[in-house]
Amino acid sequence: MKKLVCILMALMILSLVAGCGGAGETATKESGEYWPTEGWRTSTPEEQDMDSVKLDGVITHIEGMNKGGMYIDSVVVVRHGHIVLEEYPRPDYDEDKPHILHSVTKSFVSALVGIAIEQGYIEGIHARIVDLFSDRTMDNMDEQKESITLEDYLTMKAGYEWEEWKYAYTDRRNDYIQAIYYSSDPVQYVLDLPMMEEPGVRWNYNGGTTHLLSALITEVTGYDTLDFAREHLFSPLGIKDVSWEHDRHGIYYGGGGLSLKPRDAAKFGYLYLHNGTWDGKQVVPADFVAEAVKSHYLSSATSGYGYQSWWTYPQDGVYYAAGLYGQRIYVAPELDLVVVFTTSMTVADPELWLREMLFDYIMAACD
Repeated sequence: MKKLVCILMALMILSLVAGCGGAGETATKESGEYWPTEGWRTSTPEEQDMDSVKLDGVITHIEGMNKGGMYIDSVVVVRHGHIVLEEYPRPDYDEDKPHILHSVTKSFVSALVGIAIEQGYIEGIHARIVDLFSDRTMDNMDEQKESITLEDYLTMKAGYEWEEWKYAYTDRRNDYIQAIYYSSDPVQYVLDLPMMEEPGVRWNYNGGTTHLLSALITEVTGYDTLDFAREHLFSPLGIKDVSWEHDRHGIYYGGGGLSLKPRDAAKFGYLYLHNGTWDGKQVVPADFVAEAVKSHYLSSATSGYGYQSWWTYPQDGVYYAAGLYGQRIYVAPELDLVVVFTTSMTVADPELWLREMLFDYIMAACD
């Protein structure tokens, strides 16, 4: 009897220890068994089926890049829901400092559009822009402009006369800079643009239409974009430290201006990794997420574009949100992997360098 009692007491103690949880809890390998709403759990790479030697190669690579002026400010690697690598190679940045995300902002705006559709504020992606902005008069109206849909904005196929990549973003001749920073009313400026071709046909990167998406959220929901995001996107994910720039009329920039901590940017990638669900709640509609990360345009056999700065590597099963000068949120669903880079690079499109780190070191370390 005494022996039985001792066994039972030992089992009770073990049960209590196992239920203590917290930061010291043994890491599991199943993404989604817990949710990082209040903070990420950390783990060794090996506990999450990663080779730490291969993974450490990315740090050596970053050190070389930083010495050469290709500045990486942070890298966060999440496997099976646990941070297995987190580095802030430059002294100006740490886990508590938000970083500007530039065009990654567009992917957040598209998520808010999906939420607004789900909540009934917008009829759907086939709604016409002229109907969504029915209180405004638009110049250069013709049949092509009348037929532009919300989907055309989401996929960057509006058909407007627009040239954003001909000039640098420091040049006033850049159409985005002219519209957003130098026009008296950025929303009206974009709505008044003449048409160049039939909408829905040719892909043409247009951050001005993304600003209109932000204006649309404000118009139809009664919230400004930041407040709508706080209530319906940031709050469910536990994202609290947010800054977002806006235009002179109080419309938050759709094409950029959002700053988040890298760990919180990883939460957004984790949300999409789980098809828009978070801790049992469907935050962004699953069908909208699926369309957002699908290739609606292929620039090559290996690279495509989804909704609003969700780019794709269709052959590799990877999609990513991209921002100027190297801001990235990579998602590799088959590997249960999310990777965030924030940078202060001086080249506008450092994708080759970032892709090398992702594929040759981080993904290569996954078993």
